Amino acid sequence: MSNHHLSGFTKEHAGELTILVGDPARVHLFSELLTDSTVVVNNREFIAVSGLFNKQRISIISTGIGVGSTEIAVIELIASGAKRLVRVGGCGAWQDQVNPGDIIMNHAMARGTGMLSAYVPDNYPAVADPLLFNQIYQYLSKHNKCIHTGIGLTAEGFYLSQGRDLNLFGQSHAEQVMSYWQQRKILNAEMETAVIYLLGALYQIPVANCLVAHVSRKNNQWVGNLDYQSTHLNTAQLVIESIIPTQL
Repeated sequence: MSNHHLSGFTKEHAGELTILVGDPARVHLFSELLTDSTVVVNNREFIAVSGLFNKQRISIISTGIGVGSTEIAVIELIASGAKRLVRVGGCGAWQDQVNPGDIIMNHAMARGTGMLSAYVPDNYPAVADPLLFNQIYQYLSKHNKCIHTGIGLTAEGFYLSQGRDLNLFGQSHAEQVMSYWQQRKILNAEMETAVIYLLGALYQIPVANCLVAHVSRKNNQWVGNLDYQSTHLNTAQLVIESIIPTQL
C-alpha cells in the first residue's frame, strides 16, 4: 500500500519508536530531544520528524485532532514499518483526584459508536499493549512521577460528546453526558487513543499512551500554556528513555 498522506515516510525514518502527538507544533517542541533531526513529512496536519535519541533512531509525528486523521496516520505509519506507537498528548481529567498537569496512562479506552465500528464490533476492546504500558509506567514511577492509571474515553467530538454545553439542549443535558461516564469510572477524555489501540491490536503493533491532564473538569481549571508545554516535553523525554536505553 502506498502512503497517500505520509508520502516518503519509510521504516528507516520510523526507527525503534514513533511518538504520536496531536498538535503539529509539539513535533517541533519534542524535536529538541533529538540530534540530527530531519523533517520527513510536511503535509496538512501531518508533520513527521526523524532523528536520533542516544544514537538510536526514533520518529515524532502529528496526527491532528480526532480519530479520523489519527486513523490515517496510524495506518500509513504501520504500512511504512513503524515498530511501536506511543501517544503523548493532552486530555481532560474527569475524576476529582486528578489535577491539571498530572500524568494519565490509559490501559483501555471506552468509545462512542462511529467510524471505529468499520474495523471491529462496538464490544471489541480498545486496549494498550500490556508490556509496553508497564515498561513506560515503571520507568516514570522510578522518576517520582504521579501517574493515574485507568480507563479513558476517546470521544469523537470536543463539545457535546465531552459534556460541553452548546446552548442547544441545556446545561443539564450536557452534564448528563459526562456524569454517565464518570459513574462508570472513566478517568479522562480525549479524542485519539482508541483508534491507536484498535489498530495496534489488529496489526499486532505495541501501542500505549501517556497523557498530560490539560484541564480538570470538576472546576474547569486549566494548566498554563508554558507549564503545559514544559510538562509535555518532560513526559516525552521520559517515555522515550523508557524504551530507548540511555546507556548502550
